[in-house]
Amino acid sequence: MIPDIKIYLKFSFWLELFLFVFTLFSAIGIALNLAVKTEFTTPVSTDQTYSPWYFVGMFLIATLILFIILKYFNKPWLIRLLFYIAIVEGLWIFCQAFFIWPYYLILMTIIIVYWLFKQNIFIHNMVIVFSISAISVLFGLNITPSAGIIILLFLAIYDFWAVYKTRHMVRIFQGMAQAKVHFALIIPQTFQGLFNKLQNVSPSTEFMFLGTGDLALPAIFIVSCLKINLFTSLITLVGAVLGFVALYTIFISQKERQPMPGLPPIILGTLLGFLAAQIIMKFI
Repeated sequence: MIPDIKIYLKFSFWLELFLFVFTLFSAIGIALNLAVKTEFTTPVSTDQTYSPWYFVGMFLIATLILFIILKYFNKPWLIRLLFYIAIVEGLWIFCQAFFIWPYYLILMTIIIVYWLFKQNIFIHNMVIVFSISAISVLFGLNITPSAGIIILLFLAIYDFWAVYKTRHMVRIFQGMAQAKVHFALIIPQTFQGLFNKLQNVSPSTEFMFLGTGDLALPAIFIVSCLKINLFTSLITLVGAVLGFVALYTIFISQKERQPMPGLPPIILGTLLGFLAAQIIMKFI
């Protein structure tokens, strides 16, 4: 069935596409800047690499801890605290990558204060993009592309299983939403919706959500591809964008809108982009 072209004319599609692409380009920009900034103080290594199972294990442990907190401890403040720590760490890396002392500290402080007091969808999405792109660089610079392929394939399968089989990822998302923590991009249907307060956002409203994992995983792999060259990263990025468009098409075409795993189509596109880059480089 051919999708109706009108779904690609919606504000929500172009907003989500822009934020997705901006995250990936930001990750590349951060990684390239950190390669030449000698005063960067966060531990990043372009020489040392880790096993893919190290990162998979970290992910599974973090998911388990989050699930236990939500299921057995009714502590919304703890979820919010972990969320704030992740955001601040990401903003610290992002600002430090593009600005020198003390300007990066001033900028980070301004962003955090505005985010905490404004609490609307626009600033929330920008903070998510800045933080996730920066945190992705920490992982991407410490793995090889071959390790990244293993990570992507494993987590794509896991995402499918966790959403459609056990549904524990759906319960985690709902639990975080109840704690007023939206660790995802929030996509309104109109431009005016960008300025809605976060307190009015929930999974039952008209908003769409794109999880941070759907941003971070392709960004991590694209950054790891910089160890080959920038061309490979950019072609892989194009593949990730096509995977995102496929995800959007499948999601919006559902007769009854239900949560769906975002990683499988995005990762398929990402890996096809990487394969295309390898083929192209053999002929140039």
